[in-house]
Amino acid sequence: MFQEWEELNDDLKSAYYLGLCEAIVPTLKQSNDFNYIKEALDACWKWLEHKNIEADDLYTYLENLDDTGILTLMQLESNEDALDAWICIADAISYTIYKAYKYQKDEYLPETIESIDSYELFEEFHSHFNLSSKNPGQKEKAFLKLLKKEGAKKVSRERVQDFLLNSVD
Repeated sequence: MFQEWEELNDDLKSAYYLGLCEAIVPTLKQSNDFNYIKEALDACWKWLEHKNIEADDLYTYLENLDDTGILTLMQLESNEDALDAWICIADAISYTIYKAYKYQKDEYLPETIESIDSYELFEEFHSHFNLSSKNPGQKEKAFLKLLKKEGAKKVSRERVQDFLLNSVD
């Protein structure tokens, strides 16, 4: 499946991760940090759709000096089942931030972002997505097919949510 993902353009690759997170984020509704998770994903979608958020601003959702970033909050998660969803969200946000820095042509990236390897991230995301999603393989394949069909068109969060939450069980 990695090969098919590799064939997508950069925006669709980010949409792939963010979209699949839309399917699992409801599992974290009981988390005290649910609103922060939603805010971080909202910011990533806004960047993806409009490119109007600085990469550094997105990065503060992942790591910051206030210890309120996703990477810190997920370490505080006591529910092992929820941890898989947290990891998927961290991976999706990390990849989107990586693409935001590349889009801005920044030469120097934060270490966490600079060390991203597309294949390793893809594999990690999927191993945790498979544990936190209902019918993961079917959902991923159908979503990849949709993204390929969308091709160069601008992908929207609403279209992705509608497809993932209503079209695939």
